[in-house]
Amino acid sequence: MTPEQLRALLEEVAAQAARTGDLPDEAGAGPPAGPVFRPADTRAAGVVADWVTPVAQRWAPRLDLAPRDLARVLAQALTLQRPVAAVEVAPSGLVALTLEDWARSEIVPRVLEEQDHYALVDGDGRPEIVEAAGSRDPDDPVRAAQLAHARVCRIIRNAEAAGVERRSSARLGELTHVAERHLLVALADLPQRLDRHAGDAVQQRRAVTDLAALADAWDHPVRPVAVGVHPAPIHGARLLLADAVRIVLRNGLTRLGAAAPERM
Repeated sequence: MTPEQLRALLEEVAAQAARTGDLPDEAGAGPPAGPVFRPADTRAAGVVADWVTPVAQRWAPRLDLAPRDLARVLAQALTLQRPVAAVEVAPSGLVALTLEDWARSEIVPRVLEEQDHYALVDGDGRPEIVEAAGSRDPDDPVRAAQLAHARVCRIIRNAEAAGVERRSSARLGELTHVAERHLLVALADLPQRLDRHAGDAVQQRRAVTDLAALADAWDHPVRPVAVGVHPAPIHGARLLLADAVRIVLRNGLTRLGAAAPERM
């Protein structure tokens, strides 16, 4: 799910709570403008949630409620929604959301379907892919993203050579390892993050290089590790994830005005 879809889900449960009297009528108009959800901090030990939102802290004063009271009403309603696996509320009113595995992985087919414009803006042009290029400056932060893109391209080539196939029936809901969950959420968040920092070159680079770091931390096999073993369904799912990561890194680099080398 994307941040836009999560916002729509929040608007839906808030409107329902307003109709039933659990929230003031004003809640039916929806939360304040601007980004509502952001990825959970991947650096925090023990974090299992996918997304967090401080919306209750921003919205509660307008509804004459305490942030935690508003958060509890929203959390209770969100737990009844099919894509949601769990919701937690912090004493501050911060809401942490964990999605069902199938809902989290829905970003993969979306990226594949929208690959020519996902995370891009009008005027970026068709993403550039080159055979061998990239920054030679080891201190260039963009180089890390270019290296990550080239690594993912190599993973895809090796998987295809081993007979792993892309299938629409792939069990994407099996992408449940922590590194895979982080990647899926980052793929969904990158367009919002880039748009939020439009015009800020430093933050734009950081958004792309953060995704590159998550891609580098993902080391689960995309092909059989033993000779003579046939690919398993999970390999096909991971191949599709690798393809989605490649596309988003390529488009992110394009947005930075940099090439996306397939080999480095």
